[in-house]
Amino acid sequence: MNRYMVEVTLSGVDPNQFETLAAREQEVVAELTQTGFIKQIYVHNDLSGAYLVVEERDESYVRQQFNRFPLFPYMTLKLVQLQN
Repeated sequence: MNRYMVEVTLSGVDPNQFETLAAREQEVVAELTQTGFIKQIYVHNDLSGAYLVVEERDESYVRQQFNRFPLFPYMTLKLVQLQN
């Protein structure tokens, strides 16, 4: 398994939809944390993004998992593979 640091930046989210999407986002985060995909998560103070440490076999699978996030259409992702 490989570890990746994922920098997530959010932009263009409709403020009227943010709370609803964020609540659903937390459900996905909880599930992916429980399955061991998400190892650590650090959310920006202003909620404009986050840093996640995730563990998976390859980068394409990591990107597939982020497609599940309700806020994904508003995300820019930057992945860096970490040294084991």
